[in-house]
Amino acid sequence: MVATGTLSRPTLWAEPGSLIPWGDPVTLWCQGTLGAEEHLDKEGSIQLWDTQKPLKSKNKAKFPITHMTERYAGRYYCRYLSPTGWSERSDPLELVVQGFYSKPSLSALPSSVVSSGGNVTLQCGSWQGFHRFILTKEGEHRLSWILNSKLYSDGQSQALFPMGPVTPSHRWTFRLVCDRDRPQVWSLPSDVLELLVSEALPLDPAGPHHGL
Repeated sequence: MVATGTLSRPTLWAEPGSLIPWGDPVTLWCQGTLGAEEHLDKEGSIQLWDTQKPLKSKNKAKFPITHMTERYAGRYYCRYLSPTGWSERSDPLELVVQGFYSKPSLSALPSSVVSSGGNVTLQCGSWQGFHRFILTKEGEHRLSWILNSKLYSDGQSQALFPMGPVTPSHRWTFRLVCDRDRPQVWSLPSDVLELLVSEALPLDPAGPHHGL
C-alpha cells in the first residue's frame, strides 16, 4: 500500500529529551492515528528499526531504549500503517548521546577576568582528534556556536571562539562539548568556564598624584 495523501503526519519526540547521557534510559514516542501500527526508522539503517502496536485505546506507541549508547545515536523518523495505507514520515528527531568521549578543555585568553567592554578569546582543546567544538553560553539567554577544529601535527585539536564586548549586565558562563566521526555522539561536557567582568576604573581628572 502507499500513502493516500489524506493521512496526518505522525509526531515523533523523546522523553526526557533528545540529549541523553551515556547509559541513561530514553523513550521515543510516535503519535499517529487510532488503530494504526507505528514504525520507527533510523537513518542509515537498512532494515526497519522497530515496530510497535499503539497503547490500548491510544494513538501513540513507545519505543524504549533502556541504556543509551552510541549505537542508538542518530536521526530517527516514524510513520504508521493504517487500513488505508502508509502515512508520511514524521519530522526528523536527532537523538544525541553525551559522554562517549572524555571531556575537552576550555580556557580564556588572555584571562578569564575581563574589563567591561573588553574582548576575550575562548580556547578549546583536546588530544582526541575531535572534528567539531560546540560551545554553549548557559543561562537565561542560551546561545551556541559551532566551529570545526584545527588539527596539529602533535595530535592536538583546537578551536578559538572570539567573544565580546563583554559587559556586566549578563552572566558569561560557558561549557564545551565535541564530536568526532558522528554529529550525534558527543564528549562529556567540559568544566564550566565563567568570565569575571571587572568595571573599568574612572580616570582621575586631576591626573596622577606624586609624592612631595
